[in-house]
Parts: sequence; structure tokens; C-alpha cells
Amino acid sequence: MPVPMKRVRVRAVPSTPDKLPAALPDTKLHHGEAVWLMTQLGFRGRTSKSTFNEYIKSLRKVGTPFDRGSVGIARHGAANYTYFHLMELALTLTLRVYQVIPDTVLTGIIRHRAILYRHYRQAYVERCTGLGAPILIEWAENKTISLRGVFMDAGINFSGGRLVSSGRPKLLSPFEAVAMFATRDNAARPFLPINLSKLSERVVALSLNAPLIRRGPSPRSSSRTR
Repeated sequence: MPVPMKRVRVRAVPSTPDKLPAALPDTKLHHGEAVWLMTQLGFRGRTSKSTFNEYIKSLRKVGTPFDRGSVGIARHGAANYTYFHLMELALTLTLRVYQVIPDTVLTGIIRHRAILYRHYRQAYVERCTGLGAPILIEWAENKTISLRGVFMDAGINFSGGRLVSSGRPKLLSPFEAVAMFATRDNAARPFLPINLSKLSERVVALSLNAPLIRRGPSPRSSSRTR
């Protein structure tokens, strides 16, 4: 006998304003401050401060999140991490597999950088409106899920820790993200759609409250003046 399908209702709901600036703020952090921010996002894990600090520096040698040779002694300048640099770094660390970032993933992020920059901006600006407008999923009495924010399909599939396919990253609405998760049926383990808006909110909130760190991975006691 066919199994009866349970009807699920999806509807739009009003957005609740957050306390973050409506417009994307101008962000410039030094290296130590960027490492602190990534640590607060949970990317350091159990790695020591010094090891994580050097790991972030090593990514710059392959062109993430800065173009190769654009910062450092040879260019007579320190690294200034903007919102877009911080988002690229956070996305890169999100896409680690077994604590390793495959070269193909790094190459893809760099190749699609212009597209991703537009995605990062839209993810913040439309975190509660437009593509990221909230929805409410109801599937039983008193059983609901509220979702909001712009999601992103990174276009990356792994199987057994190895990359099997990659494509152009694309943005998704909350409903499209749920639908992609529910209908994916290939054998490769895909990365789930990333809530890019939630990531952007955390990056902006932390950057606005980052401690003043000119050198090294450890924050000083003084706070950044905004």
C-alpha cells in the first residue's frame, strides 16, 4: 500500500531587525586580529595559537585570502583584512576536510573570487530580506522550524575525503537550501548548503569588537576604538 504523504506548510514570516549596521561596515583588521576572529568562530579547535597563526600565514602563500605577493615584506606593507578577506578566509576554513584544505578547493575559491565577493555582500545585505527573507516550515501542530538568511551551495562534492566534483558557487533562499538538502541522492558526500548570512553576521559582529592586536596571535587587554 502506498504510504500517505504528510503535508508540510511553508510560509513567509516577518523579519526581525538585528542590531548590526544595515550597510556593510568598512572593516580593516591586522593579521593578529584576523586570527583572533577566526579563533572566535571556532576554526582553531585544539590547535595551539602559534600553529594556527602560522597556518593562516601559510594560506597567504597560495593566494588566500590575498593575491599572492600583495602583502608582506616584499610589498612593504602589513596585511589589512577587509570584510571580504575575512569572509574568504572563513569560507576556506569551513571547507576543510579532515583538517586539510584540498588544493582544488583553494584553486576554486581563488578562481571564483569576484563572484564570491558579490555573494558575501548580498549575504550580509539580504540577511533578513530579499533572498534571505525568513520562512516558517510547519509539519505538525507545535512543530515548526524558522529559517532565514542567504545560503550558498559551494558546488563541491567529496567522497572518502577526495574531491569528486566542483562547480560554480551559487546562492540559495532558505527554502531552496532545505530542498537541496532533502533531495540530494548521489553517493558522494556533498557539503551542505552554507548559511552565508549567518557567517557574515558573525564576521561583522566580531570585527566590530575585535581587540587591538598589532603583532602575534594573542589579543591585548585594550579594545579597538571604533
